[in-house]
Amino acid sequence: MPQSTETVYDFPGPWSVARLELLRGMSQEAIHRFDSMTRTTKRPRGEWIIVLGDPANSIYFLLKGRVKITTFREDGHEILHKIIGPGEIFGDISTILGIARTTSAQVLEASLLCEVRRHDFESLLIAYPEMSLQWLKCVGLRLKKAEAQLLNVVCNDVSTRVREALMDLVTLERGVRSDQPVRIGITQQDLANLIGASRQQTWQVLKELEDSSVLRLTYRSILVTAPHKLRSQPPSGRRGDEQL
Repeated sequence: MPQSTETVYDFPGPWSVARLELLRGMSQEAIHRFDSMTRTTKRPRGEWIIVLGDPANSIYFLLKGRVKITTFREDGHEILHKIIGPGEIFGDISTILGIARTTSAQVLEASLLCEVRRHDFESLLIAYPEMSLQWLKCVGLRLKKAEAQLLNVVCNDVSTRVREALMDLVTLERGVRSDQPVRIGITQQDLANLIGASRQQTWQVLKELEDSSVLRLTYRSILVTAPHKLRSQPPSGRRGDEQL
Protein backbone atom coordinates (compact mmCIF):
# COMPACT_ATOMS: atom_id res chain seq x y z
CA MET A 1 0.00 0.00 0.00
CA PRO A 2 1.64 3.30 -1.02
CA GLN A 3 2.27 5.72 1.82
CA SER A 4 1.42 9.40 1.50
CA THR A 5 2.54 10.42 4.98
CA GLU A 6 4.09 13.86 5.11
CA THR A 7 6.50 14.76 7.90
CA VAL A 8 5.99 18.25 9.34
CA TYR A 9 9.17 19.88 10.62
CA ASP A 10 7.92 23.25 11.93
CA PHE A 11 4.75 22.13 13.68
CA PRO A 12 3.29 21.70 16.23
CA GLY A 13 5.75 23.11 18.75
CA PRO A 14 5.42 23.07 22.55
CA TRP A 15 2.47 25.47 22.53
CA SER A 16 0.38 22.92 20.62
CA VAL A 17 1.46 19.62 22.20
CA ALA A 18 0.65 21.14 25.59
CA ARG A 19 -3.01 20.64 24.64
CA LEU A 20 -2.59 16.88 24.68
CA GLU A 21 -4.37 15.03 27.50
CA LEU A 22 -1.10 13.44 28.61
CA LEU A 23 0.58 16.81 29.16
CA ARG A 24 -2.11 18.53 31.22
CA GLY A 25 -0.49 20.14 34.26
CA MET A 26 3.02 19.20 33.14
CA SER A 27 5.98 21.53 33.61
CA GLN A 28 7.42 23.49 30.70
CA GLU A 29 10.54 21.34 30.94
CA ALA A 30 8.50 18.15 30.49
CA ILE A 31 6.53 19.64 27.60
CA HIS A 32 9.67 20.79 25.77
CA ARG A 33 11.35 17.41 26.27
CA PHE A 34 8.25 15.63 24.97
CA ASP A 35 8.16 17.92 21.94
CA SER A 36 11.82 17.20 21.18
CA MET A 37 11.13 13.47 21.04
CA THR A 38 8.12 13.55 18.72
CA ARG A 39 7.79 13.23 14.98
CA THR A 40 4.81 15.10 13.57
CA THR A 41 3.09 13.87 10.41
CA LYS A 42 0.10 14.74 8.25
CA ARG A 43 -2.10 11.76 7.42
CA PRO A 44 -4.73 11.77 4.62
CA ARG A 45 -8.22 10.38 4.99
CA GLY A 46 -8.35 6.59 4.64
CA GLU A 47 -4.72 5.90 5.56
CA TRP A 48 -4.06 3.04 7.98
CA ILE A 49 -1.80 4.20 10.82
CA ILE A 50 -1.87 0.93 12.75
CA VAL A 51 -2.71 -2.51 11.38
CA LEU A 52 -3.79 -5.47 13.50
CA GLY A 53 -0.90 -7.90 14.04
CA ASP A 54 1.89 -5.44 13.18
CA PRO A 55 4.78 -4.86 15.61
CA ALA A 56 4.04 -2.07 18.09
CA ASN A 57 6.99 0.32 18.16
CA SER A 58 5.36 3.75 18.48
CA ILE A 59 2.69 5.63 20.41
CA TYR A 60 0.48 8.23 18.71
CA PHE A 61 -1.12 11.49 19.82
CA LEU A 62 -3.80 13.14 17.70
CA LEU A 63 -3.41 16.90 17.31
CA LYS A 64 -6.03 17.46 14.62
CA GLY A 65 -8.65 15.35 12.82
CA ARG A 66 -10.31 12.04 13.68
CA VAL A 67 -9.10 8.44 13.75
CA LYS A 68 -11.14 5.26 14.22
CA ILE A 69 -9.95 2.26 16.22
CA THR A 70 -11.26 -0.95 14.71
CA THR A 71 -11.01 -4.72 14.38
CA PHE A 72 -12.63 -7.21 12.00
CA ARG A 73 -14.53 -10.41 12.72
CA GLU A 74 -13.70 -13.61 10.86
CA ASP A 75 -16.59 -12.93 8.46
CA GLY A 76 -15.04 -9.56 7.57
CA HIS A 77 -17.54 -7.44 9.52
CA GLU A 78 -15.92 -4.38 11.04
CA ILE A 79 -16.14 -3.76 14.79
CA LEU A 80 -15.57 -0.09 15.54
CA HIS A 81 -14.26 0.30 19.09
CA LYS A 82 -13.79 4.04 19.32
CA ILE A 83 -13.32 7.29 17.45
CA ILE A 84 -10.27 9.26 18.56
CA GLY A 85 -10.46 13.06 18.74
CA PRO A 86 -7.81 15.81 19.12
CA GLY A 87 -5.69 15.55 22.26
CA GLU A 88 -6.12 11.81 22.69
CA ILE A 89 -3.49 9.06 22.77
CA PHE A 90 -3.69 5.68 21.02
CA GLY A 91 -1.47 2.71 20.30
CA ASP A 92 0.05 2.95 23.76
CA ILE A 93 -1.04 -0.30 25.43
CA SER A 94 0.40 -2.74 22.88
CA THR A 95 3.55 -0.63 22.60
CA ILE A 96 4.22 -0.54 26.34
CA LEU A 97 3.44 -4.27 26.69
CA GLY A 98 5.72 -5.09 23.76
CA ILE A 99 3.07 -7.15 21.94
CA ALA A 100 1.71 -7.04 18.40
CA ARG A 101 -1.11 -4.61 17.61
CA THR A 102 -4.50 -5.90 18.78
CA THR A 103 -6.51 -3.29 16.83
CA SER A 104 -6.15 -1.18 13.71
CA ALA A 105 -6.34 2.61 13.37
CA GLN A 106 -7.56 4.40 10.23
CA VAL A 107 -7.81 8.12 9.49
CA LEU A 108 -11.41 9.33 9.17
CA GLU A 109 -10.46 12.84 8.08
CA ALA A 110 -7.16 14.56 7.28
CA SER A 111 -5.22 14.44 10.52
CA LEU A 112 -2.09 15.71 12.24
CA LEU A 113 -0.29 13.23 14.51
CA CYS A 114 2.58 13.18 16.94
CA GLU A 115 4.52 9.91 17.02
CA VAL A 116 6.79 8.87 19.90
CA ARG A 117 9.00 5.80 19.84
CA ARG A 118 8.59 3.29 22.65
CA HIS A 119 11.99 3.82 24.32
CA ASP A 120 11.53 7.62 24.25
CA PHE A 121 8.09 7.37 25.83
CA GLU A 122 9.37 5.05 28.54
CA SER A 123 12.22 7.46 29.31
CA LEU A 124 9.71 10.29 29.68
CA LEU A 125 7.59 8.28 32.12
CA ILE A 126 10.69 7.46 34.17
CA ALA A 127 11.95 11.06 34.18
CA TYR A 128 8.57 12.60 35.04
CA PRO A 129 6.49 10.51 37.51
CA GLU A 130 3.62 13.02 37.21
CA MET A 131 3.43 12.12 33.51
CA SER A 132 3.18 8.44 34.44
CA LEU A 133 0.25 9.27 36.72
CA GLN A 134 -1.43 11.31 34.00
CA TRP A 135 -1.00 8.44 31.52
CA LEU A 136 -2.63 6.04 34.00
CA LYS A 137 -5.54 8.46 34.30
CA CYS A 138 -5.86 8.52 30.49
CA VAL A 139 -5.93 4.70 30.40
CA GLY A 140 -8.47 4.58 33.22
CA LEU A 141 -10.72 7.09 31.48
CA ARG A 142 -10.63 5.00 28.29
CA LEU A 143 -11.66 1.92 30.26
CA LYS A 144 -14.59 3.78 31.83
CA LYS A 145 -15.72 5.00 28.41
CA ALA A 146 -15.46 1.46 27.03
CA GLU A 147 -17.62 0.19 29.90
CA ALA A 148 -20.20 2.90 29.24
CA GLN A 149 -20.23 2.06 25.53
CA LEU A 150 -20.76 -1.64 26.27
CA LEU A 151 -23.65 -0.87 28.63
CA ASN A 152 -25.13 1.44 26.00
CA VAL A 153 -25.10 -1.37 23.42
CA VAL A 154 -26.50 -3.99 25.81
CA CYS A 155 -29.14 -1.93 27.61
CA ASN A 156 -30.38 0.74 25.19
CA ASP A 157 -32.39 0.72 21.98
CA VAL A 158 -30.93 1.89 18.68
CA SER A 159 -32.44 5.38 18.92
CA THR A 160 -30.80 6.02 22.28
CA ARG A 161 -27.50 4.57 21.08
CA VAL A 162 -27.45 6.82 18.02
CA ARG A 163 -28.15 9.89 20.14
CA GLU A 164 -25.55 8.97 22.76
CA ALA A 165 -22.91 8.32 20.08
CA LEU A 166 -23.63 11.62 18.33
CA MET A 167 -23.42 13.52 21.62
CA ASP A 168 -20.04 11.91 22.35
CA LEU A 169 -18.78 12.80 18.87
CA VAL A 170 -19.99 16.39 19.23
CA THR A 171 -18.02 16.74 22.48
CA LEU A 172 -14.82 15.89 20.57
CA GLU A 173 -15.17 19.30 18.93
CA ARG A 174 -13.64 21.50 21.59
CA GLY A 175 -15.02 24.97 22.15
CA VAL A 176 -18.33 24.24 20.40
CA ARG A 177 -21.44 25.65 22.10
CA SER A 178 -24.47 23.40 22.61
CA ASP A 179 -26.51 25.48 20.16
CA GLN A 180 -23.78 25.65 17.50
CA PRO A 181 -23.94 23.34 14.43
CA VAL A 182 -21.23 20.67 14.31
CA ARG A 183 -20.13 18.63 11.31
CA ILE A 184 -19.08 15.10 12.25
CA GLY A 185 -16.89 13.34 9.71
CA ILE A 186 -18.39 9.86 9.98
CA THR A 187 -20.29 7.66 7.55
CA GLN A 188 -23.60 6.04 8.45
CA GLN A 189 -21.92 2.63 8.25
CA ASP A 190 -19.18 3.68 10.68
CA LEU A 191 -21.81 5.02 13.08
CA ALA A 192 -23.73 1.73 12.82
CA ASN A 193 -20.55 -0.23 13.54
CA LEU A 194 -19.80 2.01 16.52
CA ILE A 195 -23.17 1.39 18.22
CA GLY A 196 -23.55 -2.28 17.24
CA ALA A 197 -26.58 -1.85 14.99
CA SER A 198 -27.38 -2.49 11.34
CA ARG A 199 -26.97 0.29 8.81
CA GLN A 200 -30.71 0.22 8.07
CA GLN A 201 -31.66 0.66 11.74
CA THR A 202 -29.15 3.47 12.11
CA TRP A 203 -30.38 5.23 8.97
CA GLN A 204 -33.99 5.08 10.18
CA VAL A 205 -33.08 6.86 13.42
CA LEU A 206 -30.93 9.42 11.58
CA LYS A 207 -33.77 10.10 9.14
CA GLU A 208 -36.16 10.75 12.04
CA LEU A 209 -33.65 13.17 13.56
CA GLU A 210 -33.26 14.87 10.19
CA ASP A 211 -37.05 15.21 9.87
CA SER A 212 -37.04 16.76 13.37
CA SER A 213 -34.43 19.36 12.27
CA VAL A 214 -31.82 17.95 14.64
CA LEU A 215 -29.30 17.12 11.90
CA ARG A 216 -28.69 16.90 8.16
CA LEU A 217 -27.28 13.86 6.39
CA THR A 218 -24.47 14.78 4.00
CA TYR A 219 -21.85 12.89 2.00
CA ARG A 220 -19.56 10.99 4.40
CA SER A 221 -20.58 13.23 7.28
CA ILE A 222 -23.44 14.27 9.54
CA LEU A 223 -24.17 17.94 10.21
CA VAL A 224 -25.71 18.21 13.66
CA THR A 225 -27.64 21.49 13.37
CA ALA A 226 -29.11 21.43 16.90
CA PRO A 227 -26.81 19.45 19.25
CA HIS A 228 -28.86 20.36 22.34
CA LYS A 229 -31.89 18.54 20.87
CA LEU A 230 -30.01 15.23 20.91
CA ARG A 231 -30.78 14.97 24.63
CA SER A 232 -34.50 14.96 23.91
CA GLN A 233 -36.15 11.57 24.36
CA PRO A 234 -37.36 9.75 21.21
CA PRO A 235 -41.06 9.02 20.80
CA SER A 236 -42.08 6.34 23.33
CA GLY A 237 -43.61 4.14 20.65
CA ARG A 238 -40.25 3.61 18.96
CA ARG A 239 -38.22 2.28 21.88
CA GLY A 240 -39.44 -1.31 22.03
CA ASP A 241 -39.36 -1.73 18.24
CA GLU A 242 -35.68 -0.82 18.02
CA GLN A 243 -34.28 -3.38 20.40
CA LEU A 244 -31.82 -5.78 18.82
